Amino acid sequence: MLAATHAGFATALYLGGAAVFEYPTDPVSWGLAVFFSFMPDIDIPTSKVGRPLFFLSVPLEKRFGHRTITHSIIGVAILSALAAPLYFFFPLCFWSVVGGYWSHIQIDMANIRGVDLFWPSPIRVMMPGKMKYRLEVGSKAEMVILCALVLLCVGLYPLSGLGLRGGLHQLLKDFDIAYDEFVEVQGLNWHTLELKAIDNLTLEHIECSCPVLGAWQSGLIVEHNGKARSVGKSQVQHNLYPVDAVLIEGEPLRVISQRVDMKGRSLRWLVDNVKANHGYYLLGELYVDADKVVNVSQIESYHPVIWGGDKIRLHYARAEDLKDYLNLTAIRGEVVVQFWLRPGDAAVELSFGGETGKASTPAVLEDIF
Repeated sequence: MLAATHAGFATALYLGGAAVFEYPTDPVSWGLAVFFSFMPDIDIPTSKVGRPLFFLSVPLEKRFGHRTITHSIIGVAILSALAAPLYFFFPLCFWSVVGGYWSHIQIDMANIRGVDLFWPSPIRVMMPGKMKYRLEVGSKAEMVILCALVLLCVGLYPLSGLGLRGGLHQLLKDFDIAYDEFVEVQGLNWHTLELKAIDNLTLEHIECSCPVLGAWQSGLIVEHNGKARSVGKSQVQHNLYPVDAVLIEGEPLRVISQRVDMKGRSLRWLVDNVKANHGYYLLGELYVDADKVVNVSQIESYHPVIWGGDKIRLHYARAEDLKDYLNLTAIRGEVVVQFWLRPGDAAVELSFGGETGKASTPAVLEDIF
């Protein structure tokens, strides 16, 4: 095969592998895959790689001939052993080297002669088996294959960045795919949900780009019009029913958390005494005096503040969400004050005022305050 055909086939395998296995592509590993797709032809002095490495190609051709040891499993094993140190430091580069080398052997199987894959055995491997379907070097048929490979690479390039699942997600706009993707990577980056949905209460059709806060009952919590709403396929547990949904990954996210013991303290104390230079979310569970509340534990739909029996659950609540619960005092429980920071945001400054004292600062925040 021509060098261009080998380069095109190696590129197609590299980009196709990135789409299926979702590894990150980069110029170095891509270049290694293309370069080593030429290496099996080191056994012929007139090849692209054989000319500059004549001191290897000449003796190889005289001793073994073309498409023998360098086109065999033994050749792949020798190269793998030589490249093995890469596996421990740059695994993607290792697989690019081995994969590029193998791509050459694989497409050479379609040549009229085939390859001595099991050298020194005289058995030759040829695919396809019928002579009329195999390719002659430099023939019109090879030019057609080369053009097809170029078109395939053009199509695979954007898909390699998204991954196969991401590509299907962009195409199908399926909410379940968006949910699965978010659960796997939550807490690492900011995410936005490109959403078309129906409000389960009002039947209003909603179209928005909503920041994603978290997960809830096989659904996602998003911020819509300044309020936390749940998106999911259960009309009982979620506020919005998704019609189309695409998850968009944003810039890196850094989460800073502070635990606050709420025993003997009210939510009013928490709101009045948290002093911070960033907006925050509140998460946690508080137990209150059951004699003072009505048991509403059967309520299943999402709300940032869920009050059921003797328990109050906060799930990505803001201070304004607590206005109806400020006078409730916790018997026990804790609240996590959570800050979400973007790259370049100022350091978190958090303190607690009031007569009840100041909450202790965890070690993770001491260098920030």
